[in-house]
Amino acid sequence: MYYRSSKKAKSTPSNFETIVSPVDTSLLLIICLLSIIGLMAVLSASSSYGFSDQGDYFYYFKKQFVSFIVGFIFMGFFIRFNYKKLRQYIKPVSMVLLVLLVCTMIMGRVAFGASRWFLGMQPSELAKPICIILMAMGLSECKKIVDPLFMSKIGTILALAALILLQPNLSMFIIIMVTMLAMCFVGGISFSLLFSGCVSFLSIAVLSIMHKAYQSARITGWLDPWSDPNGKGYNLIQSWYAISSGGIFGVGFGASKQKLLWLPFGYTDFIFAVIAEEFGFLGCLFLLGILIAFIHSGFMVAKRASDRFGSLLAFGITFMIGFQAFINIGVATGVLPATGVTLPLISYGGTSVVVTMAMIGILLNISRYKIKRINPYVK
Repeated sequence: MYYRSSKKAKSTPSNFETIVSPVDTSLLLIICLLSIIGLMAVLSASSSYGFSDQGDYFYYFKKQFVSFIVGFIFMGFFIRFNYKKLRQYIKPVSMVLLVLLVCTMIMGRVAFGASRWFLGMQPSELAKPICIILMAMGLSECKKIVDPLFMSKIGTILALAALILLQPNLSMFIIIMVTMLAMCFVGGISFSLLFSGCVSFLSIAVLSIMHKAYQSARITGWLDPWSDPNGKGYNLIQSWYAISSGGIFGVGFGASKQKLLWLPFGYTDFIFAVIAEEFGFLGCLFLLGILIAFIHSGFMVAKRASDRFGSLLAFGITFMIGFQAFINIGVATGVLPATGVTLPLISYGGTSVVVTMAMIGILLNISRYKIKRINPYVK
């Protein structure tokens, strides 16, 4: 058997029916609150960089604000779009994304040693929801891994992940592959196959780090930042200065000193450090509480979903966003080496915001479909 238990498959009993209700209001409020915090954080953290780069203190904030408007439009669309219909469009969309990733490698804009931007966006961000949908389809529709349909889904996911790794974008590769393994775990894949997948994934990640000088430098700079405080360890040390300066209550909104061009990527990768400096330990706890509330709400949507596909899809979306947040905060605090991963809905990044909001729209749509007992006296 390739699945641990066939009882994991969700099906609607004969004495139940699926009803459509309003979206999960608590989850919607959490998203709105995260969006407000994100806009405030970008407004403060990016001001110095906006003036330095473009002569406009509000340059990055205005772009982020537009991204949120577009993101809310996409979220509203997917709230009303039945998530079950996503299966009809996934194949052509996957093919288009494969082409975009190839074009990114050939003609994309190169920055920091990687080619990740094409046509003003990061196609690798689009791979996140596509891979989640493909895996949810494979796990919900196939009985065995040897099923050709399941293998085709896995093949497409691996092709997308390989192109992302070759950009190179190891951090995005890790986020996608860990999410896929987590979905396989809750989907019932046997432990032996999961173990093989973990070993293969870790081997690829280690080989990538060994053959990329800048990735190796991130590891050594993380292990001992003080050995090269003006080089490999500079970012982490400046992040620690920001976090420690915040104390319990913080220095106040807009009063961060590290954002004054001392902390690199203060409005993207290390925005959590700026938040810690301005709002202190209590502000960090508040943000972490909201993120945990989002993860709990998302998993509850997965638990209450009306079908197996929706349950796996909700789990994948929630896990991926939560895992990415964990990586970003881990990097800022020094728990993990630098990865270049943004804090979802908080860090600056147009493609990231729009794609994340679209994924949340799908999650909210799943929350609308619930199972109701037709005859309460029938068990």
